[in-house]
Amino acid sequence: MEKYKSQGFIASAAGLLAMAVMLGILFAATVGADEVRMQDKLLGLMYHQVLKDPSYHNDYCVSPDELEEDLKFLSREGFTSLLPSEAAQLLQNGEELPEKAVMISFDDGYETAVEYVLPLLEKYKMKAVFNIVGDFSDEYTELPDNEKNLSFAYLSWQEVKTLEESEYAEIGNHTYSMHLNGGDRQGCSRKYGEDDESYRKALYGDIQQLQLKLSQLIGKRPVGFAYPFGLIGEGADKIIESAGITVIMTCEEKPTVLDGLPLTVNRYNRAHGRSAESIYQKYLSQL
Repeated sequence: MEKYKSQGFIASAAGLLAMAVMLGILFAATVGADEVRMQDKLLGLMYHQVLKDPSYHNDYCVSPDELEEDLKFLSREGFTSLLPSEAAQLLQNGEELPEKAVMISFDDGYETAVEYVLPLLEKYKMKAVFNIVGDFSDEYTELPDNEKNLSFAYLSWQEVKTLEESEYAEIGNHTYSMHLNGGDRQGCSRKYGEDDESYRKALYGDIQQLQLKLSQLIGKRPVGFAYPFGLIGEGADKIIESAGITVIMTCEEKPTVLDGLPLTVNRYNRAHGRSAESIYQKYLSQL
C-alpha cells in the first residue's frame, strides 16, 4: 500500500511540475508577444496642469502626487522617456527604439512646470516636452509678480529658458496665437470658406513666429508641435512641416508607430483619476 501511495505522489508531483512548465512557457510566450507588439511603438502621454488644490482637479489637471505615481510606474516598468528631438534623431539614424518608449508631454505652458513638474522629472530621471503658447508667455512675462497666481499662471520667457536648460526638458511649439476655442477659427482649423493660400499664410506665420522667438531665446527651434485642442485643418501637417517641425503631437488615443519622419505622436490624455498604469493597459490592448 505504501508503495502505491508513493507512486501516486510521484505521479501527482510530476503532473504539477508539467503544469508549471506549461504555464511558464505560456507566460514567457505572452511576455514575448507583448515585446514583439511593442517594437517600433511609442506610448504618448498628455498632461496639462498640475496643482495641489483638489478643487481644480479634472480632465486637464492632476495633482503632483498623481504625477509622481505615474513616474514611479513608468520607471518601475522599465520605460525610457524620449524627447521629440531624440525620437527624430533615432528615426534619422535608422536606430531602434528602446524596448519600452514613452513620450511625456505637458501642453499650454503652465508655470507649475517649474514648480512641481521639473523637480519630479529630475527625481525619476524622466524627460518631458513642454508645449508652450507664445501669447501666454508674453502676457505672464509682463505681469507683476504680485498679480500672479500659481493656479492660473503660465511660464514667463525666463522660465521657458530655465526649463530648456534642464536635460530632462524640451520646449515644443503650441502656436503663438492660435490657442483659441472661439470666434471664426478653432485652434489650427480653417476658417469657414478660407482658401488654401490664406490658410497657409495664417498657420505658417503663427508657427514661424514662435519658432523665431524660441530660436532667439534658447538658441534652437523646436522640432515638436502640438495641435491646440487636437483640432487640425486640411493640409495643416504639410504647412507645419515647412516650418521645421518633424514631430507632430495629436490628441488621438492610440499607439504611435514610428515609421519615419515626419512623426505623428498620438497621445492619451492623463485626466485626474486616470493613472498612467490604466492608460498603459489600454495601450497594450490596442497593439
